Amino acid sequence: MPEDTRATSSDEVRARPSDGATAKRTPAQVLRETRKRDSEIKRGRVLKTLDEMAAAGEKITFLGLARTARVSNWLVYADGLRERIEEAIEKQGRAVREVEVGSGTSAESLRADLELATAELRTLRAERDRLKAGMTRLRETEAERDRLREALEETKEELEAALKENRSLSRHRPEK
Repeated sequence: MPEDTRATSSDEVRARPSDGATAKRTPAQVLRETRKRDSEIKRGRVLKTLDEMAAAGEKITFLGLARTARVSNWLVYADGLRERIEEAIEKQGRAVREVEVGSGTSAESLRADLELATAELRTLRAERDRLKAGMTRLRETEAERDRLREALEETKEELEAALKENRSLSRHRPEK
């Protein structure tokens, strides 16, 4: 939709609107029309993004919608858009509450489950710590056992050597 604009004076702009008619407009009118068109495009992008987010089941927030639609934060709060967004957020909230009610789990039930799971986790961690300590003691005991076996072998060897020497001395000893 490019417009053919030619300045005829400092206050007027000759433009060819999309319908083919030629009209004289001031620069302020051209700027106002351009801003209006840009605003309509951005508003349309916000509404399209809102519908897409709702259809995809994404959580709708004003900030998230503004970021996704690539528009300024203030635009999503503008009259006409704000109401539609609030309606979509409320609808999404009702759907979540209906699912919670329909699933038979309440917030209190979920809190109780969380507390039970937390208590069980504490118990399991304590048991894990006890088992780790037991394994440490077992490794220390096994190391001590191995050290004692080596000492026993050395003692046996020393005893055998002493017995052998004792027998040798007994044979060479003069008799009385």
